[in-house]
Amino acid sequence: MEFEINGTKWTIEIVNETKMHDETENRYTLGLTVYKPQKIYLLQEHANIIRTLKHELMHVWLYEYGHAQDDDFSYNAEDICEIVASSNTFVNEVVYKFLKAQKPQHEGKHEKNEVIE
Repeated sequence: MEFEINGTKWTIEIVNETKMHDETENRYTLGLTVYKPQKIYLLQEHANIIRTLKHELMHVWLYEYGHAQDDDFSYNAEDICEIVASSNTFVNEVVYKFLKAQKPQHEGKHEKNEVIE
């Protein structure tokens, strides 16, 4: 599935464990944002795929709008509130589009509190 943010096209791919582990050495990775090819990889068939997608979309949003994501940088409460307020619509729109694209494949397998029209 493709989406666009800040003039850049990104792709979401659901991948198996072999592909995920080709991209990262961490065997516990459920999702991964790869910046250069503008891709999000989601591990197929895990229980929290939507939460993982939201997490990865936040990495994309932070990257696309120039926010630091290194371990030496920290955000204060006001920064976090502004980031959540600014990114919420984007994240919800992409998740909705993703769920709509996945609906025929995963009928009835969505997480609690998800709305699919």
